[in-house]
Amino acid sequence: MRSFALIEGDRATMLHVRHDGDVTVFDRDRESAIRFRVPMDVEGDTTWRLLHRILTGLVQAEARLIRINRLVERVTTGWRPAPKEIDAEIPQRTLHRAHFAIDAMRYPEDDDFYSPPTVLLGIGEHGRVDPTGQILWIDAHREWAVCDDGIWWTPSEEP
Repeated sequence: MRSFALIEGDRATMLHVRHDGDVTVFDRDRESAIRFRVPMDVEGDTTWRLLHRILTGLVQAEARLIRINRLVERVTTGWRPAPKEIDAEIPQRTLHRAHFAIDAMRYPEDDDFYSPPTVLLGIGEHGRVDPTGQILWIDAHREWAVCDDGIWWTPSEEP
């Protein structure tokens, strides 16, 4: 893993790059981390090439978050999304047997601390357990959820 710190005055942004190209960006002004994947050779690329690829990926991830936030604004008005009406830049995935969960890494180990559910957990498209990103808006009937990593369709299971 390679890590970088971008420091602007009293503000620091941390970039963590795993060997497989997964990038996590932590910024204290942001409620949740930004995660994305950038195709790269972490060990073979120079620092400047890595930063160029990371920053290009970060710009794309930020643009996707803006589109997701616009989608949240739309669904809060009562509009019900349909797969063909969603912006093509917003990832759409399906999650079967979805249930609420928390991202335990974000919360302290304190018995008195209450954490509301912040993610969904279920069986993803490839048959393995997948978590969603942080829930931004969820349908009252839990047929879909807009999360910070896209929209997740959560079909009800047939009896």
